[in-house]
Amino acid sequence: MVPTSLFVPADVMLLVVLALLILVSSLLQTVTGFGFAILSAPVGAALVGGPEAVGMVLVTGTAVDVLILTLRRRLPRPRWDEVGIVGVASVPGLALGAYLLATLPPCPLLLLIAATVVVAVAMRWVGLRAGHTRVVPRRWGVLAGIFSGTLGTATTLGGPPTVLYLAHRPYDPSTVRDTLVTLNLVRLPLSLVALAAGGVLVVIPGIGWLVVAALAGYLMGQRVFARLDTAGFDRVVLLVLLSAALVATAAAFLG
Repeated sequence: MVPTSLFVPADVMLLVVLALLILVSSLLQTVTGFGFAILSAPVGAALVGGPEAVGMVLVTGTAVDVLILTLRRRLPRPRWDEVGIVGVASVPGLALGAYLLATLPPCPLLLLIAATVVVAVAMRWVGLRAGHTRVVPRRWGVLAGIFSGTLGTATTLGGPPTVLYLAHRPYDPSTVRDTLVTLNLVRLPLSLVALAAGGVLVVIPGIGWLVVAALAGYLMGQRVFARLDTAGFDRVVLLVLLSAALVATAAAFLG
């Protein structure tokens, strides 16, 4: 479905609510490199429908990712080896996720996300409190990619598997954020193809205003990120991951 105009909404009040939702989601994405879909996906699905929410998150989230990598004083520093491993491993997951979105209810997937994230966050929290964090081998990136690709197109909550993997690699916050954002952009064409093939690629009217809201959220989030050290970044990431688990659980039972 193609909107009559990028800046002509079907419902002005609905657009205002969606704009606030995208602004907050953009702030989260800018601070951590993920988290855009934690609020925007389930709330958006409740407001406009599942496929419409996926399309909205895809368009506005991509806009934020481009801003993160381009509106800055220094060049991005993603780990291209991690991008390659996780990106390639995501390919079968993207196709599987689009199929699940078109044919199955999201409840089982959402509960799986919640359980996995809670366990992983608990393990990482214990490691941080003990003053050490286990560094996992790079081959774990294959599993992270498969799960991330599947959950990304099926529920738009594909961030946690990759985040948890990179959190257990020896990288600083800026590298982790740049790698996550670069992965999103590398997988964008594949996501579009998978969603289009599944007949679930929908763009809502007035999406242009939501991109503007995403820009505002980016500007706010960039100020927060500039003030975070490594310990602060870890705390924010854990908080956002736990939020993802809570949102996924609530969406599973309420849906």
